[in-house]
Amino acid sequence: MAKALYKEWLKPQALQRLEGWKRNGLTDEQIANNIGIRRETLWDWQRKYPNIANALKRGKEDVNFAVENALLRKALSGNTTAMIFFLKNNWRDKYNDSQLSKEERELVLANIRKANADARIKEAKAIVAERLGTEDNEQLDQVLNKLIEEAGKVGTDKSINEETD
Repeated sequence: MAKALYKEWLKPQALQRLEGWKRNGLTDEQIANNIGIRRETLWDWQRKYPNIANALKRGKEDVNFAVENALLRKALSGNTTAMIFFLKNNWRDKYNDSQLSKEERELVLANIRKANADARIKEAKAIVAERLGTEDNEQLDQVLNKLIEEAGKVGTDKSINEETD
């Protein structure tokens, strides 16, 4: 029965009804129940029939805009809670109060350093490969191995100096 039922929901009046249900805050499960189908069938229809997907999307966007505008009006009228919520969600880099632990910060910094080092290595490889020519992979490997050895010595010397300070 659901196979032929979808055709009824492709008509303009039915698409408006779907949009309205979504705008009123109904979940996909509630909408499917209103239609008389399973939620999975509704999801299948959304994938197969763009008109159904677009109607539901428009309804959801309408309600999102309405809520966003109501929140903004409250924030602008001096509602402190609305102001905080708005700023935390729309200006995260300045008003986000979730703090990383010391270990998380160290991990983030280590990942940044690794990414920067990887980028420098790739850039150096490209420069060396360009100068040596693409057929000289063996020579390129030798140069890179020597650089890695030297970098290891510098890192070891540096850590020894740090321990003795």
